Amino acid sequence: MSRFAVTQRLTGGALHHLLFARRFWRESRADTAVEFAMIGSAFFLFIFGIFVVSIDMFWQMALDDAVRNATRQVQIGNITTGPAFAAAVCQEFGAAAPNCIGSLQYSVQGGSYFGTGGITATSFSSSGNLGSTATFAGATATATGAPVFLLVQVAYPLPFKVLAVPGGVATENGTPSLYSAVATVMEP
Repeated sequence: MSRFAVTQRLTGGALHHLLFARRFWRESRADTAVEFAMIGSAFFLFIFGIFVVSIDMFWQMALDDAVRNATRQVQIGNITTGPAFAAAVCQEFGAAAPNCIGSLQYSVQGGSYFGTGGITATSFSSSGNLGSTATFAGATATATGAPVFLLVQVAYPLPFKVLAVPGGVATENGTPSLYSAVATVMEP
């Protein structure tokens, strides 16, 4: 069937729609924009995910380093109180974390052994909170040379929640808080 025969069969609105569709089919000026809209959104979502995970990883490393350094100060006897411990952690970690002193949860325990009657780890809930916070017990060095063990646990709740990430956070422990722990022996 020739083109002329098809044109004679299609009359009125049908012919107009066919011509419009044919013109639209040949149009290619917006192809790049449509392709970018489909692929670009997935790409930017991927980049955003990398950015969020990177921030959380940076905060975790900064908290770990600050807790290790403050624990060393407790270990050698330079820090002997809870507020001084929190201030030492926040002095180093606070540049990256807003409201560090008000949000930091910590438990510093010293004793001659781990377990029942000695040092027991403070529970860390799925909501990201330490079971007992602001504790600083038995963390003093002895002059007798007997080993004194030290357990330091710190939690810091993240100041934001990302709705695109399952659970709202990208922390390694799956809670909305960063967590760091150090176990060591006190210096005599």
